[in-house]
Amino acid sequence: MIFKNNLVFFSLCLLLFSLSAQGQIEGVHLSWNGHRDVNTSRTMSVTWMSSSNSNNTICYGVDSNHLDRQITADGTYSNNLNSVVFKADFKKLTPNTTFYYQIGSPSQRLIPIYSFITAHRPKEASEIIIGVWGDTQDNSGNTNFEQTAMIVNQIRKHPVKFTLHMGDLVENGAKTTSWRKFYSTSEPLNANIPMMPIVGNHDIVNDSNSIDFQRPFPIYYELSNLPKDHVNYSFDYGNTHFVAINSGYAQLAQKLGKLLYSKSSDDYKWLEKDLKKASKNKHIKWIVVYCHYPVFSFGVSNVLEWQSQIQHLLDKYEVDLVLSGHRHVYERHASIKGDQIIHPQDQQNYDSSNGTVYITNGSAGGSLQGVGGFDFKTMVFTPKRKIYTYAIMSIRDDDLIYEVFDSTGEYVDSFKIIK
Repeated sequence: MIFKNNLVFFSLCLLLFSLSAQGQIEGVHLSWNGHRDVNTSRTMSVTWMSSSNSNNTICYGVDSNHLDRQITADGTYSNNLNSVVFKADFKKLTPNTTFYYQIGSPSQRLIPIYSFITAHRPKEASEIIIGVWGDTQDNSGNTNFEQTAMIVNQIRKHPVKFTLHMGDLVENGAKTTSWRKFYSTSEPLNANIPMMPIVGNHDIVNDSNSIDFQRPFPIYYELSNLPKDHVNYSFDYGNTHFVAINSGYAQLAQKLGKLLYSKSSDDYKWLEKDLKKASKNKHIKWIVVYCHYPVFSFGVSNVLEWQSQIQHLLDKYEVDLVLSGHRHVYERHASIKGDQIIHPQDQQNYDSSNGTVYITNGSAGGSLQGVGGFDFKTMVFTPKRKIYTYAIMSIRDDDLIYEVFDSTGEYVDSFKIIK
């Protein structure tokens, strides 16, 4: 009996020593990056934090019991996080394949083995399943991301290929502990499924006198591994083109004449060029744009100048769907093109030729806001109670299905856009 207890004690000491030696690894999250075109079928990127400089190796392969390939990550010490932030890129991967990976050397079996699936080739027809969430900020009711943790667990139950985050990842982008806690809470999801976020007004500098007004806090850049400038970017996955744009602090910026995406801005020119290219791509059938501030919304979140600056391009290039957050509710709007508002005849099915469908889905953790807007001119559906929500979007050849659930997995709403 004494020998057995000594053996347990020795094993525990060995475990603690090993954990200390390898350093703590936290906040593992996947994404895609690229300065030009993003190749979702042959690349993947991973980012994590560690207390040790030595955790710079990744072993990976197509067999979880035989991780026979290795890559080395670039590590940069962050004074903000008091940690080394590692970033690594998997390249020349096989399309539509499950890969397993482990951070650290093969001998460090205490570290979890994660996995991810590469996209199929653009020419190959396949259903795309995407998780949609946003406004996970750690404020009242979600101080430790407890509501977000429930959303994370629910999304994991679906066979999603990646997630789109509508911004406001945290309540205060200058607060280090919030970023750590968000990436720790979401690691079970983000370490296996790429997250492609946009920034919200809580993730950026709100001081209008600062030269960094409407730019993300430094910690966001340190932890991001996204295309182009990390805030305005696009990527293709299968037959769909996704475009992320930074709506800044639209409510205040409108009053100051500093709204982003003015027609003379580089961002606007980039967006038009990007949408024009996607509309001419024979492999692209759907275009989805996502931004934090809604283009159409009930209440003070409906910033009319932001709407007028963006809508022209969305109409011109026949964007199918615009997703947003900011307002901590779920809202489904009519098809809109110019000043025409076309409500679906049976409330559930939209004809893509009628214009763009606008959705607000910003209730994955942040304190819930009042319901309302049932009689708003563009509103088709919004819940009559305050609920935390997420969505699962399925895109096939000729239809896009959008299903909304609450934090317990209970059905809330659904609709279909038909080509």
